[in-house]
Amino acid sequence: MNVLRLLFAGLLAASAIVLAGCQSAGSRTGYYSSPLQPGDEVIMLKTLEIPSGKARIYLQDGKKKSYGSSNQYKPFCYFLVKDPLPARQQIKPGTFVVQSVWMDETTVSAEYPVRLASVFSMGMGGGSRSPIAYQFHIALKAVDQQDMIMICSGAYDMPDQAAPIRLPELRQALGDYAEVRVKTATPPRQ
Repeated sequence: MNVLRLLFAGLLAASAIVLAGCQSAGSRTGYYSSPLQPGDEVIMLKTLEIPSGKARIYLQDGKKKSYGSSNQYKPFCYFLVKDPLPARQQIKPGTFVVQSVWMDETTVSAEYPVRLASVFSMGMGGGSRSPIAYQFHIALKAVDQQDMIMICSGAYDMPDQAAPIRLPELRQALGDYAEVRVKTATPPRQ
């Protein structure tokens, strides 16, 4: 009986070590790891204007975009403020500190029926699942501006091909509107 308990405890400890080695939380090297971590900074270099009645502005390849003009099959970022206002809102130059980061998976919306039809008609549909993208929600805080979320998305693709956005792609999306300052290459393990 004691041998079984000892064997079980050893197996449990070995499993915990193996699983801990697979975990990528707090790391920039895992497949699903975020390019930015809490404490990193996003430095706005130019003013970004959010159109009246909207709560977000997109950046892709260093150019301002709307949802309808962005190509969701290429990486992009957008800045999301709390509420749309009847007047334009501005995100002014300054430093925003990353407070938290989380990732989700999103499916392609029906706003691009022509692009979807072409993807599936070329035999690239690959099953019954819709294209997906992995998006990082990056909570930003500045001393003199409202808090906001920067959402950065990898390109939409079929589930077995979709990949989260990487730091070089994030920098390309932001262009000369913003730069990112990564504080540490890989946070220390705890």
